[in-house]
Amino acid sequence: MKKYLTVPLTALMLLGALVSSASAEAMAAQAGSLVRQAVQAGKMASQAAPTTCTSLSIDCVVSQNSGYNTGIYPHGVKTYFSWYAGGPAATGNGAPPSDFSSLTGWGQIYPQAGSSNVAANIYIKDYRVFVHLKGGGWQLVQDQATNSIGGYHYVADFSNNSFSAMGLDVQSDGSVRMDSPPSGHNDHFWIEPRGSYDPGTVDGVFSMAQLRTDSASANLIANFGGDWWRNTSAPYLYQNGVFVNNPGIGMGSWVRLTTTYQYFFFTTMTKSQLQAEPPPPLR
Repeated sequence: MKKYLTVPLTALMLLGALVSSASAEAMAAQAGSLVRQAVQAGKMASQAAPTTCTSLSIDCVVSQNSGYNTGIYPHGVKTYFSWYAGGPAATGNGAPPSDFSSLTGWGQIYPQAGSSNVAANIYIKDYRVFVHLKGGGWQLVQDQATNSIGGYHYVADFSNNSFSAMGLDVQSDGSVRMDSPPSGHNDHFWIEPRGSYDPGTVDGVFSMAQLRTDSASANLIANFGGDWWRNTSAPYLYQNGVFVNNPGIGMGSWVRLTTTYQYFFFTTMTKSQLQAEPPPPLR
């Protein structure tokens, strides 16, 4: 088995891109009632939106990428964070800026809030990222079969960009085994190197992977997302509340891990768009 650790690519993309910072603390008390309403809405949404996907279907993709609050939440994340309940796949960033030519798919795993948890192993396989071309068709830009999985244990709310090493072991079947999150942290991982496309040619993204854990007592949840990047070598740059070189695309709903592989999806495409032109794995 090959073991490796990599440098972080997406560091604070969740904290800054999806969270209001300075005003958030002042709004915490007011947000409490909204969170309680969201929890109730999440219970109803989870009944209407089956997000656990053990087979490939457009309906499953949509169920994880339509902004459903599934009623499960990440431990250690502040309840007023905009992504505490997961998120719709894209809010204005479905297409990259016209001069950008790169992107990175990423995922995150948390202990489920309010549930007991034990240390476990997590396995990821078949992680692939596609971009949809304006002229029609799909382009594969990242593929676990030929790329690497990198990542770290970040502090759960990404405060101070604090992280520690996370073991990543390539298995004989090509999957990657990672440690489960230690207390107060997550597993934040991504594909590297960044994927490339021609500037001005892309209007959407689709990614998928399979995840499982080896312990039924590990109450873990995960979702997937992505960042647009200016190019394959642009440095991380955060200025005046803006991610200059890597605006976040979005993220999907939270889904519980099980001891058997299930599919996790991230896409900016609508159901009708996916039906009209399915990405290669869904054909």
